[in-house]
Amino acid sequence: LPANRALFAAVRRTPALLPVPSVNPALAHWREQLDFAAAGPLRALKLYSNYHNYRLDSHRFDAFFAEVQQRKLKLLISVRLEDDRHRYFALRIKDVPTKQIAAFLKRYPGLHPLLLGAGLPNVRELAKTCENFSTDTSFIEWIESLATLVRKFPARRIMFGSHTPFFVTDASAAKLITAKLSASHRAAIGLGNAERFFGL
Repeated sequence: LPANRALFAAVRRTPALLPVPSVNPALAHWREQLDFAAAGPLRALKLYSNYHNYRLDSHRFDAFFAEVQQRKLKLLISVRLEDDRHRYFALRIKDVPTKQIAAFLKRYPGLHPLLLGAGLPNVRELAKTCENFSTDTSFIEWIESLATLVRKFPARRIMFGSHTPFFVTDASAAKLITAKLSASHRAAIGLGNAERFFGL
């Protein structure tokens, strides 16, 4: 909670920045963490299961995710935080496995999380069996990245993500601006879907 409070305080004077607190359901005071998330401007929370060393599909978190759903909190799941090819060799934190995410989505069908940092192969694989998730664009790197994604995944479930400051913001924006998309798809991915998801 101290880091989340510091985050909220840091952006309080900048209305354009809406903070999303990180919550760790493996800690005993997770209800207090949910109280904090529920009081935020987005009523949303972010999970880093790989960094916090727990499995999303574990039975031990049933009560946590039931309360997330009951409180109607938006859920963001970090699939990867950085390209593991650039990671310090001693920091052995793996991306959240696609099979684990699929098991999580099937276990909690009432939740519709936004996956952050998922690659195109991850999204394609999940889309075969699951419909209750959205994805951001930060790690969608392919030939004609977004046009390729839209051919296999509904544009209404894709949201622009720059992954700033890890990635160059202008490069991420260019991926959307130059994409071979219809004007309606570009507008939805660039802003409309996020407005609907977060209720802005």
